[in-house]
Amino acid sequence: MITVLADRHHYQLKRFLHPSLRLMQYDPIAGWTADQVREADVLLVRTTNPVNSTTLPENSRVRFVATASAGRDHLDEAWLNRLGITVADAKGSNARSVAEYVAVAVLSACEALEIPPSELTAGVVGAGFTGSAAADLLEKIGVGCKRYDPPRQERELESSRDSGSGSSLEQPPSDPSYHTSFRADSRSDSRSDSQPSSQPSSQPDFRSAFRSASLEEVLGCDILTLHVPLEHNGPHATRHWLDEHKLATVPKTLVINASRGGVMDEGALLAAQQRGIVRMFACDVWENEPVFSDTTAISASLATPHIAGYSIQAKRNASEMMCTALHRFLGLNNPEPATEEPQYEALPDRRTTLRDVLGRLHPVFSYDSSLRQLIGMPDRTKGPAFLRLRQDMPLRNEFQEIGLDPEMLDRHPVLNTLGFRATQTGTS
Repeated sequence: MITVLADRHHYQLKRFLHPSLRLMQYDPIAGWTADQVREADVLLVRTTNPVNSTTLPENSRVRFVATASAGRDHLDEAWLNRLGITVADAKGSNARSVAEYVAVAVLSACEALEIPPSELTAGVVGAGFTGSAAADLLEKIGVGCKRYDPPRQERELESSRDSGSGSSLEQPPSDPSYHTSFRADSRSDSRSDSQPSSQPSSQPDFRSAFRSASLEEVLGCDILTLHVPLEHNGPHATRHWLDEHKLATVPKTLVINASRGGVMDEGALLAAQQRGIVRMFACDVWENEPVFSDTTAISASLATPHIAGYSIQAKRNASEMMCTALHRFLGLNNPEPATEEPQYEALPDRRTTLRDVLGRLHPVFSYDSSLRQLIGMPDRTKGPAFLRLRQDMPLRNEFQEIGLDPEMLDRHPVLNTLGFRATQTGTS
């Protein structure tokens, strides 16, 4: 029997896992034990637990590792590849959840600064699943967006040359670095209007391939929101992408980092804030996570413990994607999960400001308050406390699952734009 060793906080994992597989679970704070990993054939992890030569013995039975995250920087892929271990991730699983976090951060800043969203522009750094979802949602609330992703542009133009087809900016990217190997692109190839649908275009349609905004255009925006993986090396390295140079001159209303902590140089950001270049910033990820800088947290307008992607729907997506990848690797069929009825949360119309309403619908300000209680702790206790916050925070529903009193939707029309639905009967 194949044994799957999994983080015990994977959402509804048994619901998606093939019944022939034996499930064994570990505590992510303590990590897996030597006895557990000795029995394991498969590892299903989160970003909390690195997988490398220190944590996984070279002579282990493990042949498949999947992470319930888009990023893989906690996995030593070179070492895993050398051992012949297949690696999978869950890119796109939490894109909507992160996009909602970004939208709440922007709307809260707009209300605090008394600036309409329509008067702001946002530079979205990284146009994969998450960056694209964030840009789409920001545009719906009136923020003009510039999408910056030179690596994606290079790949899609090259793909267009090779295949004679383009890809649409309005859809998730089609290249392998953004799509997981187990969730194929459902879009058909773009065709020239003058060509029959059964015949490929003889010339690449470069007009439909993704075009990245220039660096100057993005840095000229009022808002910067970061959605890239953490890459230490290579032509498109992202460590400290947002540095002193990029924060030198153009004022920023808001900077948001909900990708990886090392993508932003926190020291440079604080210096820019002191010079008045950056008015507000929101941090969901931290340079030395799970330890974080007290100074950065105190200075942030929003400081949260790496929970932007936490929602019931995102966690469910991640579990399903990992299990689908595993079943494909093992040659198993996916079990048919029980259908679920949509869940709605009716909220009494008792709050007035948009920020108060959003704080009730998205517990981001509660997350902020909880993290600030860790400020001043020594690092040896702060790190474990940060991890406990991440695992103990209650999961929220994404906006489209929440039903609201129609009067509240009338009072704050942007809630309709964000995807909230009206309840059948009003509440008071």
